[in-house]
Amino acid sequence: MELRQIRYFVAIAEEEHFGRASARLCIAQPALSRQIRLLEDELGIHLFERLPRGVRLTAAGKVFLEEMKGLDRTLQRAIARAGSTARGTFGSLRVSLIESVAWHGLVPNALRAYRARYPDVEISLSTMPTDQQLMRLRQNETDLALVYNPTPAQLAGLVAVELARQPMVLAMPSDCPLATRDDILIRDLLGYTLIGFRRATSPKLYDDLQAALSLVEFTPNNISEPVNETEILALVSAGAGLAIANASQRWRKPHGVEFATIRDLDVTMSLKVVYREQDVSATRDKFLSILQSLTGEGFPRQG
Repeated sequence: MELRQIRYFVAIAEEEHFGRASARLCIAQPALSRQIRLLEDELGIHLFERLPRGVRLTAAGKVFLEEMKGLDRTLQRAIARAGSTARGTFGSLRVSLIESVAWHGLVPNALRAYRARYPDVEISLSTMPTDQQLMRLRQNETDLALVYNPTPAQLAGLVAVELARQPMVLAMPSDCPLATRDDILIRDLLGYTLIGFRRATSPKLYDDLQAALSLVEFTPNNISEPVNETEILALVSAGAGLAIANASQRWRKPHGVEFATIRDLDVTMSLKVVYREQDVSATRDKFLSILQSLTGEGFPRQG
């Protein structure tokens, strides 16, 4: 059985006449009659009663027509969805991100624009540390990763495009004496407790901060090692100490926390989107296009 035979059958059933059906299908009537005979022979049933002035469906033909119309609707839907998937307007997009990235205005804006433009694409978001994101990216368990300060070793074999740079700022309890200062230097942190983080969480940022602090003969008194900035800011809010945080955290306005610029701290966080270069993913490429339109950054050709 061929799809064209089904199409021929439906046309004849609707027209109740081989001549009109052949004109509608732009096929010679003898060829049309032959295809219907082949279809009936294959099914082992008569689909039509031949009348002097046309045809009409047999009881079996009526049942077959109803089922074939359902099949045709399913087929047309499958064709439409396959085309939409190829164009990136239907399907799924898996995005992984480090927790603090969600507070950078660029990312929520990009996701909002993507959802508005492609409402039939299902977006799944997963938050996890950078190293875990890149591992899952290599294992094809996510389509793209949004990370801060990945090292060259972490990016081996992947494409990474910088989207933005964020300065680091001082996070302190609202009652900290430094909160009233207009100008803060690294040396002003002497005597305060700093809440650190695990080097494994962000090796490059950790090393950059240690190097910057050592330039002014200041050794931080680190306590604790939270795994993300939410935990860090919770400890700051509780009065456990000060922390050096991503400037985008200001947008969260966490309770009991004040932020200030450290004038001589020249450390930034590089926000990058990372993906597999050779993959063909229309939904991912649509998201990259939105990021490109928002940032003006150029992206290597995908696929």
